[in-house]
Amino acid sequence: MRDLGQPTGGFALARMPTQRSRIPMVITPVERAAASAALGCPPWELGLCAACEQLMRRYGRDAAMFCNVCRAVLNDR
Repeated sequence: MRDLGQPTGGFALARMPTQRSRIPMVITPVERAAASAALGCPPWELGLCAACEQLMRRYGRDAAMFCNVCRAVLNDR
C-alpha cells in the first residue's frame, strides 16, 4: 500500500471527500415497524434505495438494490 505522502510520478493524489447523504435520514422504530408491515418483510431487511434513498426491502432473500420506481426508470433508458 502507498501512503498519501509518497510521490506518485509527478502529481499528488488528493484525498476524496467523505460521501454523505444530502439529507440525513433518521428512521424511528415506529416508522421501521410500519414500513416492514407494509412491505411484508422483517424490520432488519429494510434499507435505502441506492438511487432515491427511499426505504425499501434491501437485504435478505429476493432483495434488490433499487426500488421499483427507480428500477423502471433505469430499465427504460
